[in-house]
Amino acid sequence: MAFDTLRKQYTKEHFWYCEVEVDGNTYRFCEDRYTLPVGFSGIPTMTSQTMSPAKIDMSGGLGVRATSSVSMNEHQDYTIYGTASAPVRFWANWRARNAGYQGGRLSIFSGYITDNTYELNNFQRRDYVIESFSMSEKGVSITAKDTLKLASNDRAKAPQKSGGRLSADLLIGGTSITLLPTGVGNSEYPSSGFGRMGEEVVSFTRSGDTVTIVRGQYNTLASEHSEDDAFQLCLRYNASLSDILYDLLTEYASVPDSQINKVQWDNESSDYYPGLYDALITEPVGVSALLKELGETAPHYLFWDERINSIVLNAVKAPPIGSDVIYTPEANFLGGSVSIKDRTDLRISTVIINFGQKDPTQDLDQTNNYKQGYIRITPDSVAKYNNIQAYKVVNSRWITDLNRAAAIRLAARWGRRFEDIPREFSFSMDSKDGNVWTGDSIFVNSDLILDDATYNRYNMPVQIISAGESKAYKYTAIEHTYGVELPEDLASDDENQRLIVIAGGQENLNLRAIYDLQFPDVQDDYDIVFVFELSSIVGSGSLAGAIVTGSWPSSLVLPIKIDTRNLVSGKGGNGASIGGADASNGGTGITMGANIRLSNTGIIGGGGAGGDREIVLNEELAGGGGAGTRVGLAGTGSNNNGGFAQPASDGTSLLGGSGGSIEGGANGESGGNLGQSTSVASAGKAISLNGFTITYLSPVDGGDIRGAVS
Repeated sequence: MAFDTLRKQYTKEHFWYCEVEVDGNTYRFCEDRYTLPVGFSGIPTMTSQTMSPAKIDMSGGLGVRATSSVSMNEHQDYTIYGTASAPVRFWANWRARNAGYQGGRLSIFSGYITDNTYELNNFQRRDYVIESFSMSEKGVSITAKDTLKLASNDRAKAPQKSGGRLSADLLIGGTSITLLPTGVGNSEYPSSGFGRMGEEVVSFTRSGDTVTIVRGQYNTLASEHSEDDAFQLCLRYNASLSDILYDLLTEYASVPDSQINKVQWDNESSDYYPGLYDALITEPVGVSALLKELGETAPHYLFWDERINSIVLNAVKAPPIGSDVIYTPEANFLGGSVSIKDRTDLRISTVIINFGQKDPTQDLDQTNNYKQGYIRITPDSVAKYNNIQAYKVVNSRWITDLNRAAAIRLAARWGRRFEDIPREFSFSMDSKDGNVWTGDSIFVNSDLILDDATYNRYNMPVQIISAGESKAYKYTAIEHTYGVELPEDLASDDENQRLIVIAGGQENLNLRAIYDLQFPDVQDDYDIVFVFELSSIVGSGSLAGAIVTGSWPSSLVLPIKIDTRNLVSGKGGNGASIGGADASNGGTGITMGANIRLSNTGIIGGGGAGGDREIVLNEELAGGGGAGTRVGLAGTGSNNNGGFAQPASDGTSLLGGSGGSIEGGANGESGGNLGQSTSVASAGKAISLNGFTITYLSPVDGGDIRGAVS
C-alpha cells in the first residue's frame, strides 16, 4: 500500500527512521521500539528528529535552506566496530573513521507500517547534506541542510579563482604574456576565452603557458601590469536561464545532476523566460549571489523539494484560474491554526531596471555603468495606497543593451505580481491533506478572508512558500495576486511570443540576425514581434534597407510582426555638385525577405532623391540633399559671376534640402522629401516587397508610408 493511501487512514501507525551515508557506507537507525517491524533492519537508537522546511524567497533566487537534525543515543557496539567480547562506543568509533563526514548524506524517512510489517513504498524519503556533528557521553546530534547548501557563497564561486600570474611586466602595447607557475596554462585555462588583469579585460588564445591577448575588451582600457599580477579567467554566459542555472549548480557548486529535473527547468524557462541571457563574470562570485541575481533578472524561485529530492524551478507568474479543491477551516484546517498578516514589505509599485552593463569589472550597484534603463509604474498601486511608492531596483549584468524586451518582461512580472499588498496565510492540516507542498498554488476559503468589494468569503489563491511535517503539516502561504497587464508590458506573458524591443538611434538592422542573438531557435507556433519604440529612429548608411527582415521559415503560422512607432527611413540621396558628382538616388526603408505583419503608428519612408545642379543665365547652383534618417548631403560649389549666393543645404529626416540660390531667384533643385524623386534621381522605396506580402494590422491602410511599396 502506498504512502499517499496510508496517510489518509485513521488506523495508520507512524514510523520514523534515518540513514547516514559517508564514503559509500550506509548506516540505518530508527526510533526505539520494543520490537522492530518485520522486514526492517536498523539500530533502534534514534531519540528525535526535526525538520525545518525550506522557505521560498519571494524576492527571487534562493530562499531559506531546509534543515534537518537527528539525535541518537550512544550505544555499545558488538557488530560493526566492536566484538561480543570487546564492545566499543559506536559513535566515538564512527567519528574517528569518518572525519570527512561533511557533505555526506542524511536521509529521514517518514511513513507507516501495517500489521507490524515494513514496506519501503509506504515511506517518504527526504535527503539532506550533512553539515555538523556533535557528541556527548549520552549520544550524538547530526545536523544537515538541503543540497542547495552546496551553493553557499562560502563554498562555491564562479568562476573559480585562477592560479596563473604574469612572469614579467606588461606594457600597454604588449600582446603576449607567459604564465607562472609552469604548467598552469594547461591545468587551469582553456585554449581561448577572456581574462582579467586589474581592471582590464582581454580576449586570449593560449598554447601551453604562452598567452596571446587582445587588449581592452568589454569597454575596459589597456593599462600596464606588473610581474606576478594575477591573470583571472573570466566566465562568459550566453545561454538560456535553465542552462545557466544548471551549469552554476553542477559545475561550480557540485550539486549532483540527479537532483535536478532539467526537463522541468527547460520547460519553465522556455515558457516564461524565452531567449538568451548574457554576462561576463570577471572575478570569483559566490554561486548563491549569482543565483540571486538571476532570480531577480528572470523572476523565479529555486527551492529544494524534500518529497522528490529535487531542486524545483518556479517562474513568477499568474495564479491558476480555478480549482475543484478548495481548502477551508470546516474541512481541512486544524482548529486554531489559521493566522493572517499583511506583507507590506512585498508590495511593488515601481520597478527600475538598469541594464546593458558597460564595464564588467565594476560593481553592480554603479548605476552610471549601465547603458540603458527602464521604469515601470503601476498607477493603480500608487493611487490605492495613498500615493506611497514602493520600489524594486534591479541592476542586471545579464541583460544586454540589445535585449530591452527582457527588461520589460522582468519589470512586468514583478510589478504585476506585487502591485497589491499580499497577505501571508499560515495554517496547519492533518496528514490526510499533506499532499500540498512548497511551490504549490492552491485556493483557500476562510471567514478571516473577505472580498474587499462584497465583504463576503471568497476563494483566495495562495502560493505555498513553506511546508513542514511534525505531528501535523504546517504551512505558510502568500496570497497570489497578479495585476492587469499594462500597454507597455507588450503582452510579455504570452508563452508563444518572442519579443524584441529596439530603442534609440539604429542603422542597417537585420532582424533575423538580431533575433538569433537573443533566441536559440525558431518554432512554427512562435509569435515573433519586433517593436521599435518611440525613441527608435532607424536609418541606413547605404542604399540597402534601413531594416532588412532577413530570411524566415515559410512554415511560421504567423508571419513576423514589425511594430514601428517613430521613424524608419532609407538614406537620403546626395545633391549634385558643380563640376562634380551627379545627384544620387535615395535608399530603401524596409527590405523584405519574408512575409510580415505590419503595425505602423510612426513613419516609414524611402530616402528622398538628391536635387540636380542648375545653370541659369550662366549662374551654376548645386542641388539640395534628399531627406532621410541618414540625410542626403548638399551638392557643393557655385559660380555666380560675383553675385551674392546661398549654398545648397543638406536634407533633414523628413524634408529635402534647398538647392543653392542667388539674388534674382535662380535656384538649384531641392532634394526630395521622404519618398520623393527629383528630376534626375529616384527616391528609395518605402518598402521593397521582393515578392513577399504584408498584412496590415494597425492602421489597416498601413499608416504614414512615404514612398513606393512594391
